[in-house]
Amino acid sequence: HSRGRMQAAAQRGQAGSGAAGGMDGGEADHPGGSQGMLLEALHELLQQTRSVRDNTASAASVAVGQQRPLSQREMMSVLSLLQATPSATLQAAIGDDTESLAQRLKNEVLSSATRLGVDPATARLDPMDEDAIDLVGMLFDVMLDERDLENRSREMIGRLVVPFVKVALLDRKMFVQKTHPARRLLNSLAEACEGNNGDSAAERVLMGKVEEIVDRLVAEFNENLAIFLTLEEEFRDFLSQHRRRVEIAERRATETQRGQEKLELARSRALLELEQRTQAGTPLPRAVEDFLRQPWLHHLTMAILRDGEEGPGTVEALALADGVLEELAEARRHIVGKPWLQVWQPALHRVFASVGLHGDAVVVAITALHDTLQAIAEARPELEKALPELPQVNLPPPAAESVSVVLGAEAVAQSIDSADAERFRAMDIGTWLDFVDKDGKVQAGKLSWVSPISQRLLFVNRRGVRFCVASPEELAVMVRLGRLREHINDGAFDSAMQGVIDRLDPLHNSTVH
Repeated sequence: HSRGRMQAAAQRGQAGSGAAGGMDGGEADHPGGSQGMLLEALHELLQQTRSVRDNTASAASVAVGQQRPLSQREMMSVLSLLQATPSATLQAAIGDDTESLAQRLKNEVLSSATRLGVDPATARLDPMDEDAIDLVGMLFDVMLDERDLENRSREMIGRLVVPFVKVALLDRKMFVQKTHPARRLLNSLAEACEGNNGDSAAERVLMGKVEEIVDRLVAEFNENLAIFLTLEEEFRDFLSQHRRRVEIAERRATETQRGQEKLELARSRALLELEQRTQAGTPLPRAVEDFLRQPWLHHLTMAILRDGEEGPGTVEALALADGVLEELAEARRHIVGKPWLQVWQPALHRVFASVGLHGDAVVVAITALHDTLQAIAEARPELEKALPELPQVNLPPPAAESVSVVLGAEAVAQSIDSADAERFRAMDIGTWLDFVDKDGKVQAGKLSWVSPISQRLLFVNRRGVRFCVASPEELAVMVRLGRLREHINDGAFDSAMQGVIDRLDPLHNSTVH
């Protein structure tokens, strides 16, 4: 029956969960209204889960009556010890899929009680305290499972486990009150850590601030919850400055993507022009083919990028290729005595200069083309010359692989849902989506720009860095594969809390946060 009560309490709790409330422990012991119903329903679900899990340990339960529960003073003292000097086993359990963090926490609390002179054999946890530890442990288990957190980030978030158990003992409303300062602080810290690999200076500065906030919380938090409000406000101010840097990074990501797409378009057009001139007919002499495929192709690409497809530089480059090929055709007709390439000297100099060839080196290259045409005209192929070695030109690499390439074989069998694709075409700039990798890790991406060239959508991560570029059709396939979903604008705590409920009550996925 607690499952039905959970759903009813959840529905009532939606309106009440955001209400402000006192932070003192006494009020938290007897929260009223919908929050109280939610906490009671959570307690019953935990009790049911625990009784199923412990069913096989009935023999041990006989001894429970002879054990006394640790007092709240003892609990807070033990937790303060663990907060200051966490054990190696507790640290190892953070994010360890093979062990329940809640169970490890409970074991550590009981074993650490010996440092207060308490015999673990005669002590047990109060059921309400056990609930608090179970909820916090499961909360962090879910968060570490689902969030895109690197090793340093996992360590930072993991150091918050014990302080949050203390908060749960002092003020259970943390679990049901969205505006709770501890909850808001965890949301902000998790957002700062998520997907943060420390690749940029701004990311490293952000992680440094996270570490500073965590260090202060661990060092200064005793039983006064006001520190969460202080640190949350300080970190919020820092984040507002950081977000301005994110906006700059996002603009750069957009400009980079726009530049790459223009370059790709210019490359494609230049390659098309090259293929139209080289595919048909007799194979080209080596010097002519090398000229067209290397310096001329680069020069044409840059001309299209700079002047557009109808610009003067583009027109001149195309005319040069046609002129060289026309003179090659004349040479093949064995016209003798023609001053080969004379009319094209200025254009040839510009092409070779565009790849870094100057002075005498250009003369050598043009002479090789001239002598090759002359050798063909005289039917003496042994006199053909090769171009000299040309400087390597490093253009920016093509844009990142498309999503379909990244998804690989998964995407092959998927038909495209045109309705989904159409929704992505109509999506507003600034919309957030959740991207799920093959390991189930979730990272939020924001639609920053839609290409007018390819209609691909550019998504950036929380730090304004390019995260995904995909077509509407590719995104529709990702939806089919369960790799993309709507982003629910909840913080890490809120999302993890729902995950806890789903694990406790898999038959009823009611929203309780």
